[in-house]
Amino acid sequence: MKICMLASTHGPNDGRIFQKEAKSLAKEHEVTIVAPSDGSGISIADGIRIVTVKRPDSIALHPLTLLRLFRACLAQDVDVYHCHEPDALLIGVLAKFLKGKRVVYDIHEHWPSEIPYDIGIRNGTVIQRTLSALVSGVEIALARRAESTFAVSESVAARFREKGLKPIILSNYSITDLDIPYNLNRSGRKLMFVAGNIHSFHGVGECIQAVSRVRERYPDVVLTLVGNVREDLNERISGSDQNAFINSTGFLPYREMYEKLNEGVAGLLVFQPTYYNISIGLPNKLFDYMLLGLPVIASDLPEIRNVVSKADCGILVDPESVSDIADAIAYLFDHPEEAQRMGANGRRAVLEKYNWSAMEADLLQAYRNLDDTLSKST
Repeated sequence: MKICMLASTHGPNDGRIFQKEAKSLAKEHEVTIVAPSDGSGISIADGIRIVTVKRPDSIALHPLTLLRLFRACLAQDVDVYHCHEPDALLIGVLAKFLKGKRVVYDIHEHWPSEIPYDIGIRNGTVIQRTLSALVSGVEIALARRAESTFAVSESVAARFREKGLKPIILSNYSITDLDIPYNLNRSGRKLMFVAGNIHSFHGVGECIQAVSRVRERYPDVVLTLVGNVREDLNERISGSDQNAFINSTGFLPYREMYEKLNEGVAGLLVFQPTYYNISIGLPNKLFDYMLLGLPVIASDLPEIRNVVSKADCGILVDPESVSDIADAIAYLFDHPEEAQRMGANGRRAVLEKYNWSAMEADLLQAYRNLDDTLSKST
């Protein structure tokens, strides 16, 4: 089959879209990614055709991005549109009826809570609740037009199951065959904090305050931020004495990210439950830490708790409590053998259970089933 992976907000190099799903599907199918970027063009990467459309600087011009994506989508000779956001799904459904193709919907987030947050509508207001209900209704209606649905977790899938849809769970587990040396001799006081684009809801402010407290006992502790730091956060960091113990790498390519994380002794993952999508989230960075054998200090939120508790790979904290985070950091420094045990547990859990290989098998089987139904109907 020929597959067009269509994204409206995620970039063409997104970890789930490109590194995991597209590369897996390319083992059996022809794959094209159509996505927004800083410029437009066509390229080939790892056998995957990438078509980018220029994304305007202002979010107010997002409809222009959608129009460009729609045109690019219609220009592709494909059998299936694999859509990654509700507005990408709208484009896919329109293209389906215009060209007689199939649609797959890949649910990354709880979009009814994510979209109002992204456009700056305060949580709990009448406007937010109204918009959330509208997004949910439209998303469910469009998902019913898809031949297959995937979801990143059971929590994200729950709303669709209540409406009679049956998403296949494709969790953002780590790829384990990247041939990155496992660091058996972790030492020092290097803490790692990673996110593609670091926002305040990732808890970077709380982590910096916690590390500042820990430095009273361990003055050699260093916090490395892996990812793009938002300008407002960057100004706050550089404008204080805290930048003396903070390193920021900016965005790193996939493999370089792992190599940098491998220098650490523990990973911080303290998402703040600012809105519902964060509260039920299961960040792929959790599995990246675990793969490398880093003990984690993680938010005590449902999906994260389920993994960390079962794997016994770290310490769960109240993400809004700087004291909780600081105490957890100090505990790992005070008990290096226990930290090493937790890290080893996490790595074992990823290699045995939380790895992309199992998800890849489900993804490829779902497409084989779709191919069978496509063949029978032609």
